[in-house]
Amino acid sequence: MRQTNQRRARFVSTLVALRHAEDPEPLISVGRWDLELLHEPRGTGGFGYDPVVWVPTHGCSVAELDADVKNAISHRALAARQMRALMREVWRLG
Repeated sequence: MRQTNQRRARFVSTLVALRHAEDPEPLISVGRWDLELLHEPRGTGGFGYDPVVWVPTHGCSVAELDADVKNAISHRALAARQMRALMREVWRLG
């Protein structure tokens, strides 16, 4: 059972894309995943802090998420989607 608390966590992933070493306009995307800290580990999947962080939107710890779901909603996924959109918009890449 989830333990109610006010302990917050945020995973952050920042991506930077350059067209070349002297690119005057690098693209920067940031993905943020707001989570809550658990008092006890839950689940066996993932790695690192995954068993001790709760995903409020999915009602489970990160370690309990299916790998495909985790890879779709994580801070890394958010940053990657944002970067793809920036590349399409700014660099006109398809």
